[in-house]
Amino acid sequence: MAALIELSSILIPLLLFTLLATATPGPNNTLLTLSGSRFGYRQTLPFLFGIRAGITGLFILMASGIGGILNQNPHWYLYLKLLGAAYLVYLAVKMAFSKGHKQQNSPANLIGFRQGALLQFINPKSMMMVLSCITAFSLPGELYLLSVIQACLIFNLVGLMSNSAWTVFGSLISRFLATELARQRFNRMLAILTLVAVALLFI
Repeated sequence: MAALIELSSILIPLLLFTLLATATPGPNNTLLTLSGSRFGYRQTLPFLFGIRAGITGLFILMASGIGGILNQNPHWYLYLKLLGAAYLVYLAVKMAFSKGHKQQNSPANLIGFRQGALLQFINPKSMMMVLSCITAFSLPGELYLLSVIQACLIFNLVGLMSNSAWTVFGSLISRFLATELARQRFNRMLAILTLVAVALLFI
Protein backbone atom coordinates (compact mmCIF):
# COMPACT_ATOMS: atom_id res chain seq x y z
CA MET A 1 0.00 0.00 0.00
CA ALA A 2 2.82 2.39 0.89
CA ALA A 3 4.46 1.65 -2.46
CA LEU A 4 1.25 2.46 -4.35
CA ILE A 5 0.85 5.72 -2.46
CA GLU A 6 4.43 6.72 -3.23
CA LEU A 7 4.04 5.84 -6.93
CA SER A 8 0.74 7.71 -7.18
CA SER A 9 2.28 10.80 -5.58
CA ILE A 10 4.41 11.41 -8.68
CA LEU A 11 1.68 10.55 -11.18
CA ILE A 12 0.31 14.05 -11.82
CA PRO A 13 3.74 15.67 -12.26
CA LEU A 14 4.68 12.77 -14.53
CA LEU A 15 1.56 13.30 -16.66
CA LEU A 16 2.28 17.03 -16.99
CA PHE A 17 5.93 16.43 -17.90
CA THR A 18 4.99 13.79 -20.47
CA LEU A 19 2.33 15.99 -22.04
CA LEU A 20 4.77 18.87 -22.45
CA ALA A 21 7.48 16.56 -23.76
CA THR A 22 5.39 14.69 -26.33
CA ALA A 23 2.81 17.24 -27.47
CA THR A 24 5.18 20.07 -28.33
CA PRO A 25 6.69 20.38 -31.82
CA GLY A 26 9.80 18.35 -32.42
CA PRO A 27 11.38 16.04 -35.01
CA ASN A 28 9.00 13.13 -34.32
CA ASN A 29 5.79 15.18 -34.44
CA THR A 30 6.87 17.21 -37.45
CA LEU A 31 7.76 14.08 -39.41
CA LEU A 32 4.46 12.47 -38.37
CA THR A 33 2.56 15.52 -39.62
CA LEU A 34 4.52 15.41 -42.85
CA SER A 35 3.84 11.70 -43.28
CA GLY A 36 0.16 12.15 -42.43
CA SER A 37 -0.19 14.84 -45.07
CA ARG A 38 1.53 12.72 -47.72
CA PHE A 39 0.25 9.25 -46.97
CA GLY A 40 -2.69 9.59 -44.57
CA TYR A 41 -3.22 8.43 -41.00
CA ARG A 42 -3.43 4.66 -41.55
CA GLN A 43 -0.28 4.41 -43.63
CA THR A 44 1.61 6.47 -41.04
CA LEU A 45 0.65 4.14 -38.17
CA PRO A 46 3.71 1.86 -38.59
CA PHE A 47 5.97 4.90 -38.21
CA LEU A 48 3.98 6.06 -35.17
CA PHE A 49 4.15 2.66 -33.48
CA GLY A 50 7.83 2.44 -34.35
CA ILE A 51 8.41 5.68 -32.45
CA ARG A 52 6.70 4.27 -29.35
CA ALA A 53 8.69 1.02 -29.61
CA GLY A 54 11.92 3.00 -29.90
CA ILE A 55 11.00 5.12 -26.88
CA THR A 56 10.38 1.93 -24.88
CA GLY A 57 13.80 0.66 -25.95
CA LEU A 58 15.35 3.93 -24.80
CA PHE A 59 13.70 3.57 -21.39
CA ILE A 60 15.21 0.10 -21.04
CA LEU A 61 18.68 1.28 -22.04
CA MET A 62 18.67 4.48 -19.99
CA ALA A 63 17.27 2.75 -16.90
CA SER A 64 19.91 0.02 -17.14
CA GLY A 65 22.74 2.54 -16.84
CA ILE A 66 23.44 3.80 -20.36
CA GLY A 67 22.22 7.26 -19.35
CA GLY A 68 24.88 7.48 -16.67
CA ILE A 69 27.56 6.43 -19.15
CA LEU A 70 26.49 9.16 -21.57
CA ASN A 71 26.61 11.73 -18.77
CA GLN A 72 30.15 10.64 -17.94
CA ASN A 73 31.21 10.67 -21.60
CA PRO A 74 29.60 13.78 -23.13
CA HIS A 75 31.59 13.42 -26.38
CA TRP A 76 29.72 10.17 -27.09
CA TYR A 77 26.47 12.04 -26.71
CA LEU A 78 27.71 14.71 -29.13
CA TYR A 79 28.48 12.04 -31.74
CA LEU A 80 24.98 10.61 -31.31
CA LYS A 81 23.49 14.09 -31.68
CA LEU A 82 25.38 14.68 -34.92
CA LEU A 83 24.38 11.29 -36.29
CA GLY A 84 20.75 11.82 -35.29
CA ALA A 85 20.68 15.31 -36.77
CA ALA A 86 22.04 14.04 -40.09
CA TYR A 87 19.43 11.28 -40.25
CA LEU A 88 16.58 13.63 -39.36
CA VAL A 89 17.67 16.00 -42.11
CA TYR A 90 17.76 13.08 -44.54
CA LEU A 91 14.23 11.96 -43.62
CA ALA A 92 12.83 15.49 -43.84
CA VAL A 93 14.35 16.10 -47.27
CA LYS A 94 13.30 12.67 -48.53
CA MET A 95 9.66 13.20 -47.63
CA ALA A 96 9.48 16.89 -48.54
CA PHE A 97 10.71 16.32 -52.07
CA SER A 98 8.90 13.07 -52.82
CA LYS A 99 6.75 13.57 -55.90
CA GLY A 100 3.22 12.61 -56.76
CA HIS A 101 -0.20 13.08 -55.22
CA LYS A 102 -1.09 11.63 -51.85
CA GLN A 103 -2.77 8.56 -53.33
CA GLN A 104 0.10 7.89 -55.73
CA ASN A 105 3.05 8.15 -53.36
CA SER A 106 5.43 5.21 -53.52
CA PRO A 107 5.77 3.07 -50.36
CA ALA A 108 9.52 3.60 -50.76
CA ASN A 109 9.02 7.16 -49.54
CA LEU A 110 7.10 6.04 -46.44
CA ILE A 111 8.87 5.95 -43.08
CA GLY A 112 8.03 2.60 -41.51
CA PHE A 113 8.09 0.86 -38.13
CA ARG A 114 11.77 -0.06 -38.17
CA GLN A 115 12.90 3.41 -39.20
CA GLY A 116 10.68 5.02 -36.56
CA ALA A 117 12.08 2.75 -33.84
CA LEU A 118 15.74 3.10 -34.81
CA LEU A 119 15.37 6.86 -35.17
CA GLN A 120 14.73 7.21 -31.43
CA PHE A 121 18.17 5.82 -30.56
CA ILE A 122 19.84 8.69 -32.42
CA ASN A 123 17.14 11.31 -31.88
CA PRO A 124 18.68 13.80 -29.41
CA LYS A 125 15.31 15.08 -28.20
CA SER A 126 14.02 11.56 -27.49
CA MET A 127 17.17 10.67 -25.57
CA MET A 128 17.00 13.85 -23.50
CA MET A 129 13.28 13.39 -22.76
CA VAL A 130 13.66 9.78 -21.63
CA LEU A 131 16.77 10.46 -19.55
CA SER A 132 15.09 13.47 -17.91
CA CYS A 133 11.94 11.46 -17.22
CA ILE A 134 13.86 8.63 -15.55
CA THR A 135 15.98 11.05 -13.54
CA ALA A 136 12.99 13.06 -12.32
CA PHE A 137 10.40 10.34 -11.76
CA SER A 138 12.24 7.19 -10.72
CA LEU A 139 12.17 6.30 -7.04
CA PRO A 140 15.14 4.86 -5.14
CA GLY A 141 15.50 1.40 -3.72
CA GLU A 142 12.91 -1.30 -4.23
CA LEU A 143 10.57 1.07 -6.06
CA TYR A 144 13.08 1.93 -8.79
CA LEU A 145 11.92 -0.71 -11.28
CA LEU A 146 8.21 -0.08 -10.65
CA SER A 147 8.64 3.68 -10.97
CA VAL A 148 10.54 3.32 -14.26
CA ILE A 149 7.84 0.99 -15.63
CA GLN A 150 5.19 3.50 -14.57
CA ALA A 151 7.10 6.33 -16.26
CA CYS A 152 7.51 4.29 -19.45
CA LEU A 153 3.82 3.34 -19.60
CA ILE A 154 2.60 6.89 -18.99
CA PHE A 155 5.13 8.35 -21.40
CA ASN A 156 4.03 5.96 -24.15
CA LEU A 157 0.31 6.35 -23.47
CA VAL A 158 0.40 10.15 -23.56
CA GLY A 159 2.92 10.07 -26.39
CA LEU A 160 0.67 7.80 -28.45
CA MET A 161 -2.19 10.29 -28.13
CA SER A 162 0.05 13.27 -28.91
CA ASN A 163 1.65 11.59 -31.91
CA SER A 164 -1.77 10.53 -33.20
CA ALA A 165 -3.06 14.10 -32.92
CA TRP A 166 -0.15 15.44 -35.00
CA THR A 167 -0.63 12.70 -37.61
CA VAL A 168 -4.37 13.37 -37.86
CA PHE A 169 -3.64 17.08 -38.18
CA GLY A 170 -1.40 16.38 -41.16
CA SER A 171 -3.95 14.09 -42.74
CA LEU A 172 -6.81 16.58 -42.28
CA ILE A 173 -4.96 19.65 -43.46
CA SER A 174 -3.89 17.88 -46.64
CA ARG A 175 -7.55 17.88 -47.71
CA PHE A 176 -7.41 21.66 -47.97
CA LEU A 177 -4.35 21.54 -50.21
CA ALA A 178 -6.16 21.38 -53.53
CA THR A 179 -3.15 21.42 -55.83
CA GLU A 180 0.10 19.50 -55.91
CA LEU A 181 1.99 22.78 -55.68
CA ALA A 182 0.19 23.68 -52.45
CA ARG A 183 0.90 20.21 -51.07
CA GLN A 184 4.58 20.48 -51.93
CA ARG A 185 4.83 23.89 -50.28
CA PHE A 186 3.19 22.57 -47.13
CA ASN A 187 5.51 19.56 -47.03
CA ARG A 188 8.57 21.72 -47.52
CA MET A 189 7.41 24.07 -44.78
CA LEU A 190 7.22 21.11 -42.40
CA ALA A 191 10.63 19.97 -43.57
CA ILE A 192 12.01 23.40 -42.71
CA LEU A 193 10.38 23.18 -39.26
CA THR A 194 12.11 19.81 -38.79
CA LEU A 195 15.44 21.40 -39.67
CA VAL A 196 14.75 24.22 -37.21
CA ALA A 197 13.91 21.68 -34.48
CA VAL A 198 17.16 19.87 -35.20
CA ALA A 199 19.14 23.12 -35.06
CA LEU A 200 17.57 24.05 -31.71
CA LEU A 201 18.90 20.83 -30.22
CA PHE A 202 22.42 22.21 -30.53
CA ILE A 203 21.70 25.53 -28.83
